[in-house]
Parts: sequence; C-alpha cells; structure tokens
Amino acid sequence: MSAGDAPGPADAAPAAPWGATQLYLGLKEGGIDFAVYLPDSTLPPVERLLRDDPDIQTVVCAREDEGIAIAVGAYLGGKTPVALMEGSGLGYAGLILARAQIQRTPMLLIASRTRVLDEAFDFHGASRLVGEGVLQGLGIPYLIVNDPAQLRTVAAKAVTTVRGQRSCVGLLLPNFVIHG
Repeated sequence: MSAGDAPGPADAAPAAPWGATQLYLGLKEGGIDFAVYLPDSTLPPVERLLRDDPDIQTVVCAREDEGIAIAVGAYLGGKTPVALMEGSGLGYAGLILARAQIQRTPMLLIASRTRVLDEAFDFHGASRLVGEGVLQGLGIPYLIVNDPAQLRTVAAKAVTTVRGQRSCVGLLLPNFVIHG
C-alpha cells in the first residue's frame, strides 16, 4: 500500500465481539475518560476499543498494583478511571486497593475470570478464587455479570455508583460474556 492509499477491508481491525462493544459503550456512557489495563486472555477486545477512542486516555501497565496506583493518580488528576485485569490481579493489588478504598478514591474495576462459569482450565483456579475474596475482604461492592445484554447498562450504572459513593466498584466477567 502506498502512502496515499486508504486502508482497505483487509487492513481493518476485526470487529469487536458484541459483549465487548456493549461493555465499552457502557463505560463511555458512564463517563469513563481514563483506562489502565494489564492484558489478559478475555479483555483485549474491550481494551482495543478503549485504546482506539481519542476521548479515553489509555495506559498499559506492567503489574496490577501499578495499574490501580495509576488509576488512583488519574482520579486525583480529575479523571474517571477504570482498571481492567484478570481476577488474580485483584489479589496482587490488594494493598493498593485497600488504600484506594480507605481514602475514598473512586474507580471501576473490571476483572475477568469468575468462580463458576466458563472456566475450562484448572490453572485459572487461583484467578477464580482471589477476585471475589479480595473484593469481599475489602468491602468493595461488586457484581458478577453473566448476561452480556446487561453489560452496557451495568457498566454505566456502576460508574454512577463509583462517582456517587466515592468508592471502588468491581465487575467480574466470565469469558463468554465478552466473547459470546
């Protein structure tokens, strides 16, 4: 392709799965303007949509606790943040999550992997256990979203709660909710 050619259909990014699009639209409608993520196997289509949106500043982190700290800083800088990671990342980020919750730093947490549905591999065992456990232990309200048709509304309303209650709020998502 020469410098003056427009990209053709073969050059276009693949369409995002419906669940990923619904989650992205809910985040956008809720007013998320900052996203930080550590890539995993479930959330890349959502991360790509966030990255491609010029109104949402997006950062890739190297560790989950680093991502939470970046989201805290984004809030202190006037942003409405979301942090995306695998459920095990909530375990790795427990200390900074506790600090964020105690100082009433609002942020939405989106974590893949849940304890029950769509878990085909035993090596995800720790991921499945730690996400809910850390959120419960820290008193962070959370919801497991099992219906992709609810993603848009739930995400937008979760952002309302994040802002209104000045709290962290978690959404835990099985793989099939994003990928069908």
